[in-house]
Amino acid sequence: MNELYGHLGASLYVPATHKSLDSILSEGCHTARSLIICTEDAVIDSEVTWAVRRLIKALKTAPLDVPFLRFVRPRSPLVLQQIIASPEAMARIDGVVVPKFDAETAPAWQVVLEMAPTLAIMPTLETLALFRDSTTDALLEAIQALSNPVIALRIGANDLLGAIGLKRQSGQTIYDTPLRGTLERIITTFRPAGYELAAPVCDLIDETDTLSREITQDIAWGFYAKTCIHPSQIDVVEAHFAHALSRQKAQADALLHSDTAVFRHDGQMMEQTCHATWARRISSLNVNATS
Repeated sequence: MNELYGHLGASLYVPATHKSLDSILSEGCHTARSLIICTEDAVIDSEVTWAVRRLIKALKTAPLDVPFLRFVRPRSPLVLQQIIASPEAMARIDGVVVPKFDAETAPAWQVVLEMAPTLAIMPTLETLALFRDSTTDALLEAIQALSNPVIALRIGANDLLGAIGLKRQSGQTIYDTPLRGTLERIITTFRPAGYELAAPVCDLIDETDTLSREITQDIAWGFYAKTCIHPSQIDVVEAHFAHALSRQKAQADALLHSDTAVFRHDGQMMEQTCHATWARRISSLNVNATS
């Protein structure tokens, strides 16, 4: 699913209660390459039933072919079951984002996902399981047990910070918080197993400099998709992706087409035995970001 991962870009979260939901599903929102319509944390308890009905109705009347990706974040396995029960709605989404996925919640989700085995999914890593090696390993096993194609694993930083009683403060990137070690654990556990990862949201909406610093670090750690919560963040993220991938793809292409074991390119040492895995991954991403 690397090709689809490469088209995610800056994924914009949109509450299912948004007043312009119908037009967003039909026409998109600003320059977002992918939309995630949320019925979970973005919707208060008293409005869930209405929001889900509204979403399914809006999906049924949305055009089939649009130039952006559409995903739904169901609040629960029951909500996902309601969406699966509507063939018209299912025909208009590219997959679902599964919230708070871990070894404990996996069985309930798996029962419903087996009703639609070809439905592409993006489990969200955002529970206490990520704080320990043993439960992180159990989470990996739960993901590997799923039959649905996995586009990527999304990282829910706000839930993880909330679990330890913290809120990101002005000027802080996610890498300036205690979650830095958790992000390292996520990368070293899930990427060797073949899963791509989407970087978490930066909820400092008006701090473009902080967002820029964060996305620079995201890219350095190998994230080529990122959650956005406001349209103003999209172009910033996409510009960083475009610049980075232009440079990195040139490096990867040089490595993959060289018959030299070690050589210099763009001021860096390129070594076949060490960097070939990285080069193949960059080439396979097919990120079509534009500045």
